[in-house]
Amino acid sequence: MLRLPWFEYRAPRSVAEAASILANEGPRAMLVAGGTDLLPNMKRRHQAPQVLVSLRGLSELRGITNGDVLALGPALSLAEIARHPKTPTALRQAASQVATPQIRNMATLGGNLCVDTRCNYYNQTYEWRKAIDFCLKKDGK
Repeated sequence: MLRLPWFEYRAPRSVAEAASILANEGPRAMLVAGGTDLLPNMKRRHQAPQVLVSLRGLSELRGITNGDVLALGPALSLAEIARHPKTPTALRQAASQVATPQIRNMATLGGNLCVDTRCNYYNQTYEWRKAIDFCLKKDGK
């Protein structure tokens, strides 16, 4: 079983506090809200922040407003977007089709827009890659 490496967890009470932590910690810190991509990558040692700054509890990042312009907060989960009556139909349908219900409940809009996408092959451990005889696409296989 892959385990998370050691890290310090910070839960700021405001966006200003989160920004201050990021400014003080610099590249040692990363933002997390849903963590559906970041935490598995940390287990695989693809990313190794020493400080995680949680945005999960910041209500000002979870709103949906629909005046002249639709504004979606980056900490909204995909499930919240999919079920909110102010979300346009196409976006609601798209958000409801991503991943599994468990992932949609945790994954955030901001995380999905900012995710560092990698080939699934390279997101696995060396042992896993070796077990499938390494990359299936490499060298025309």
